[in-house]
Amino acid sequence: MILRELLDWRTRAVLRRNIRVYFLNWKSAFVPPLLEPVVMFLAFGLGLGAYVGGLRYGDGQISYLHYIAPGVLTYTLFTTAFMECLYGSFVRMFYQKTFEGILGTGVERVNIIWGEIVWGAFRATLYALCVALVLLVFNLLGVTNLKLASLWVLIPAGGIFTMAFSSFALLFTATVPTIDHMNYPVFLIGIPLSLISNTYFPIDGFHPFITLAAQANPLYHMSRIFRHFMLGGRPESWMLGSLLVLIAGNVLMIGLAHRLMDARLEKES
Repeated sequence: MILRELLDWRTRAVLRRNIRVYFLNWKSAFVPPLLEPVVMFLAFGLGLGAYVGGLRYGDGQISYLHYIAPGVLTYTLFTTAFMECLYGSFVRMFYQKTFEGILGTGVERVNIIWGEIVWGAFRATLYALCVALVLLVFNLLGVTNLKLASLWVLIPAGGIFTMAFSSFALLFTATVPTIDHMNYPVFLIGIPLSLISNTYFPIDGFHPFITLAAQANPLYHMSRIFRHFMLGGRPESWMLGSLLVLIAGNVLMIGLAHRLMDARLEKES
């Protein structure tokens, strides 16, 4: 039933509403958040990378710049969806009363929840495409030598699995009492999770608990897959396990988000 609501015209209407509002304010909504992954890539990849030697990867070594590029993409997918459905959804629900107004039009709560989940994933995919263009420029300048053709498949697929990150954020949107409490999920969960996921540095050799916990982290598996293909790798058997984790993450997080957000929307309306 929940999947059927995903394709409902009312869900598309909620998504379309968010897209229209976003592009009406694109100068303030688009440029500043986009600059973060670009600055991170320049600062870490070119700046710190000049002082970091080669990193062991597979049977050989790669430069830190080539290691971090896929990490920036997956970091962008995670943080964009997470922040949008954390702060953006809370503001629309609690301060702007947008959800309350939408519910007065015949749209149901499940459509609003789906609309927010898909919107977070859509915005994250849009930012990832922009970061991919930056990487393309570096490829053309000879700074990097990444296999960017794989991104035609990786970014759309990553956008679908990013719905787990949107849903993960909605778990907190549905439970925190005020926007000030968002600092806890951001700094205690979101940022550490996005960094300790093979994004900006390898976690192999860390404490066994961290290594084991990473196996249940969809971002860790997405980062591994992106890096493998962007560095010219071919499909391997370990990817099946990673895909299963990504699928399970989507199913679990989306289900929990619907349950908790439905209760919060009923309370707020």
